Amino acid sequence: MAEEIFTSLMRGSLDPILSLITSTKRVYLPFLLGAAVISAAVWALKLRGRCSFFAFLFPKRIWFSASALLDYRLMFVRAILSVLLLWPFVVSSLEVALAVSRVLGAAFGQAPLAGSPAWVGLAAFTLAGFLAEDFARYLVHRLAHRVPALWELHKVHHSATVLTPFTVYRTHPFESVLMRAGAGLGVGVAAGGCVWAFGGRVAAWQVRGVRAISFAWNVAGSNLRHSHVWGSYGRILEHLLISPAQHQIHHSDDVRHYHRNYGSTLAVWDWIGGSLYVPRRREKIVFGLPPEVQNHGGTVVSVLLSPLAAAAARLRSDAL
Repeated sequence: MAEEIFTSLMRGSLDPILSLITSTKRVYLPFLLGAAVISAAVWALKLRGRCSFFAFLFPKRIWFSASALLDYRLMFVRAILSVLLLWPFVVSSLEVALAVSRVLGAAFGQAPLAGSPAWVGLAAFTLAGFLAEDFARYLVHRLAHRVPALWELHKVHHSATVLTPFTVYRTHPFESVLMRAGAGLGVGVAAGGCVWAFGGRVAAWQVRGVRAISFAWNVAGSNLRHSHVWGSYGRILEHLLISPAQHQIHHSDDVRHYHRNYGSTLAVWDWIGGSLYVPRRREKIVFGLPPEVQNHGGTVVSVLLSPLAAAAARLRSDAL
């Protein structure tokens, strides 16, 4: 038991560093490099001659602000807590896939598409897995804003007053479990359907590995959504894909932007659900939450404990 705890602590403490060389992590170095390349294009087109590229990309007021420094500390603390305390509760997409395939097989027979070429099964899984995971993330994110107890947890993420790629780690550990569970369930259901339909030719590593669409999306600058770099895709494309600008609007403290742009990759879920906001031009945005909405004191301990107390109070109030 002691050895398992020690191993978990070591794994958690190294996770933020290993994330830089792990292709399933948002801060994987090639993903950060992709964001930097796009930022260089923005700088060259709009700001060249007014400041250096380094000063544009790494302003001290952002990267060394109190908000960003809290993000860095949470990155390590949350990793240890997630591995040590919460990993048993994360839904395994592989286990869900196997369960779904067995249920479908018992109900409808086995492998109706077994005669299809192998590439058809792989393409079906890639598309179905991507759509299912993206919709699950959208749904959990929307619930995190709409369900009062969950909002108390999600406030941690929205309390950031500056955005950097490492703001992705500013989430309460229990919210991380909910998001992983939702994503795992979505991918598992889609993969289980493919395993059943194609006779098991969608291998386990494909269920758990990097999907080509998500990988390409991350290389193409998804880290700019948590940054000071405004990146718009234009009004037409922003009805299909969530741009960095749209996610930055999601972090705005302006009431016009509340409950907008929940999507992770696709904007169509917000479009269908009535929560899509497409900016006509660059908007001045102030990130963070109003003081009366804040539920923690800006320290690691308060970030971990205060939202839990607030969520419990919400649950008690709703039960009365």
